[in-house]
Amino acid sequence: GTGAQTSVKLDGGGIAVSDVPTGSGDVGRRVNIGVRPEDLVSTDGAPIYTGTANIVELLGELTQIYFVAQAGADPVIAKLPGIVRDLRGKEVRLSADPAKVHLFADGVSLLYR
Repeated sequence: GTGAQTSVKLDGGGIAVSDVPTGSGDVGRRVNIGVRPEDLVSTDGAPIYTGTANIVELLGELTQIYFVAQAGADPVIAKLPGIVRDLRGKEVRLSADPAKVHLFADGVSLLYR
């Protein structure tokens, strides 16, 4: 979907929503989604990423999670606020505020084109 907010159908299923505006010429365009590790949040709703926690570091003010790399994909890291215990080996579902979801096409941010 295009407009003030953009909806992107994800390869793994589901939809990511971004506050990056797009127009009718962007419909069907293949994009990459970028979310900084500190902007990911655990969710019970529709995730933009689901993965198995491989390494979990309890760092006091945050918990850093390194996920098992999925075939052909770059590894994902998340930084969740506070201490989150017992995640290793478990599936974690993550989402992000649409204001924190960035869109890229052909290596260029769609926000600054």
